[in-house]
Amino acid sequence: MGKNITVAHIQYDFDAVLEEEHENDDGFYINVDRNLNEIKEYRIKVLANNEGVDAGEKNSFEKINSHLYMAQLNGQKFLFNTIKKDYSKMFEGADYTAVDSIKVPTKQFILGTTEGNIKVLDSNFSLEREINQAHAGEITKLKFFPSGEALISGSQDMQVKIWSVKDGSNPRSLIGHKATITDIAIIDRGRNVLSASLDGTIRLWECGTASTVHTFSRKENPHDGVNSIAVFVGTKEQLLESPDIKKRDLEFGTYGKHVIAGHASGVITVHDVFSRRQITQLPSKFTSSCNSLAIDVNDPNYIYAGYENGMLAQWDLRSPEHPVDEFSINEGVRINSVCFADEFLLVSSGLDTSIKFDITRDPKSQHPVIASKAPIFLVSDDNEVNQFCYTPHSESQKEVITVGKHNFFALYNLSSDVFI
Repeated sequence: MGKNITVAHIQYDFDAVLEEEHENDDGFYINVDRNLNEIKEYRIKVLANNEGVDAGEKNSFEKINSHLYMAQLNGQKFLFNTIKKDYSKMFEGADYTAVDSIKVPTKQFILGTTEGNIKVLDSNFSLEREINQAHAGEITKLKFFPSGEALISGSQDMQVKIWSVKDGSNPRSLIGHKATITDIAIIDRGRNVLSASLDGTIRLWECGTASTVHTFSRKENPHDGVNSIAVFVGTKEQLLESPDIKKRDLEFGTYGKHVIAGHASGVITVHDVFSRRQITQLPSKFTSSCNSLAIDVNDPNYIYAGYENGMLAQWDLRSPEHPVDEFSINEGVRINSVCFADEFLLVSSGLDTSIKFDITRDPKSQHPVIASKAPIFLVSDDNEVNQFCYTPHSESQKEVITVGKHNFFALYNLSSDVFI
C-alpha cells in the first residue's frame, strides 16, 4: 500500500511555552501516530534561564527559522511550521469551505461558508463586502476571474453563479447540474468556464449567454460523480491529435486545453476540451474515491491525487497503468484537499492533519519527486482544513491561506532558505 507517512502533531501554543522565562517541567507535547490505534506522546521540557529544552535521551528540538521547528524523536525527524497570522476570530460563526485570492487590480481574498455566504476581503484581510445567502447550500468552490472584477461560485444547491466583486450583484447563474457542484475551472480570461458535479458531468459554459456548450462525462460510466477538476495545456503530441479547426461558436481559448477529473469511483479521466474526446483514463488503483487532484504546473504530465482511504498518489499521464509513487497518510482517513504550489505540495488529511511536501527533481531524469522523508506539518489547534490557497507575497514569503471548520482561517509562511 505504498510508503507510510508517519504523522505528528505538536501542541498548538508550544512557541508561547518556549518563550516562558521560568522552567516548565510540563513543557509541551508532540504526539506521533505510529498507527491508527497507537499514539506515542513525547514531552518537551523547557529549561530555566533560556537554556533551551530537554526532549529526552537522544532526542532534540530546535528552532530553524522564524516559523520552522525541527524535532528528532527516536531517530525520526519531524518538522513543524507555525501560523504567521491567525484570522479565525475575525468573523464569528462560520465554517469556511472555499477560498481564493488575486493580485489585480488590487490584492483581494474571497471566502465561502457552509451557510452559502461569500466574504470579499481586502489586502489586509478586512471585510469589504459580504454576499449573504449567495447560495441555498454550502459553498464548495470560489474563484476570481482573471480581471479581478468578478468571481464565480459553486454550491451544494447545484448552481454556479457569477458575481460582481464591486457591488455584489449576480449577473449570471449557470443552471443545469443535477447534484452538488464540486469544482470550477476558468479557461483563459473567463469567457468559458468548466464546472464539475457529483451528477457525473463536467459542463463547459459560455458565460455571456449562461449556456452549456458541451457536457463531458466518463464514457465507461457517465454517472460516475466528479469530485475535482483541473485544466492544463496539452503537450505538442496531444495538440497534433486535435482537429484542424481551431475555433468554435461560443468557445474562447478552448483549443489545446485539457481537463482532468477525479471521480467517485477512484478513476481519473482526461478530456480534450476542444475536440470533446476522452483521451486518457487512469485506473481506480485503490478502489477508493479520488477526492482531490492537482496538476504539477512545472511539468503538466504529472498529477497528484488524494483518495478517500488516505492514499496520496503521483501519476504520469504518459504511463497511466499505475502510479509513479504512492503514500499512505493516516491510513483509512480521507484526504480532503491536495494543492500544488510552486515547488511544494499541500495535503489536508482527516480532522486535524495538514502537511507540506517539497517537490524535488530526480538528478538523472529531472522528473518531479515527492520528498516524503521529512514532511512539514502545519501547526494548528487540531483544525480540519477544507482548502488551501497559495498566495506568494515574494520569493522569501511563500504564503498559503488555509480555511476550514470552526472558523479556521490562517496564513502560513512556508518559505525555507535553510537546508534541512
